[in-house]
This record gives sequence, C-alpha cells and structure tokens, in this order.
Amino acid sequence: MFLATAVTIKDTQRQHCADGPQIRREREAALINRVANIATVHPAIAYHGQPLDWSAAFPAEHTGVVVLSNGDDACAVFASAADRVWQGHTIFAPTCRGRRAIETGKAIIAWMRPHADLIWGATPIHNTAARWFNRQIGGRSAGFDQYDTEGAVELFTFGSTH
Repeated sequence: MFLATAVTIKDTQRQHCADGPQIRREREAALINRVANIATVHPAIAYHGQPLDWSAAFPAEHTGVVVLSNGDDACAVFASAADRVWQGHTIFAPTCRGRRAIETGKAIIAWMRPHADLIWGATPIHNTAARWFNRQIGGRSAGFDQYDTEGAVELFTFGSTH
C-alpha cells in the first residue's frame, strides 16, 4: 500500500487558499482514522469491510506518504509514486460536502503544488459524486482504467506546476 520512499517536504507553514480553510500536515493517525471509519465514509474507501488504521503511514519520512487535513473533517493522503509525482486520495466526512468540500479540496491541492510536478488519482466509475468533486477542484480526466480492487476507474490529473 505504501512506498518505502523517503519524503522530505518542508511543511512548517499552514496554508490558506484565499479565504479558505487552513490546511495542515498530520503527524499521527487519529484524525484520518476517525474520518475514514465513519459509517457513511468507510464503505467507499475500504473494500475489505474491516476498520481502517492509517498508523502505518506515519512517520511520513519513512513511508512515502503525506497526510493533509483541515484539522476537523477532511483528509487527503498523498503517496509518492515517483520523484515529485503523487497519487492522491481524499477522505471527507459528511460534514464536509458541497462548497466547503470544494474549498478544502482546492486548498489541499494548493498545499501540495510546490512539492509536486504531477498529482493524480483514480476514482471508481460508480462514485459520481467523487468524480464531480475531482473536476471541481481542478482535476482533468486522463482516461479510464480497470483496477483489481476498485473495478472501473476514471483517472484524474492535477497537472504540472511548471
């Protein structure tokens, strides 16, 4: 699940996206575990039905994973796929939907931009809300693929920083 790539990202700043939410880097699994295991969130991200524990993603310097959040009800996991290439996954509670989710998603992408040439993700075809969300936060469709676990997915990219 996680790459054993060292991750060196200077992240002492907290970032705002205009008047949007403040984004921070998580240093422990408590918040993401809480959000990921909410009854209405869990089935969309856990294909085995068991509770999720993201503890293995920490410390990020050893796992190749960066976890960002709004400190409350929205998290994003970025796994290092190659130098300056990150695969992103969003995990938002039902309390972070609509405009608030879009603002948070844009702020999370803005936080990662200085550290990435490319951010990409794969969203199950049946998850139309998540596919819409990806477009709203700046994602562009990069085609479709078939994954063993998720089935048919739409691929999204968040472009180059150059």
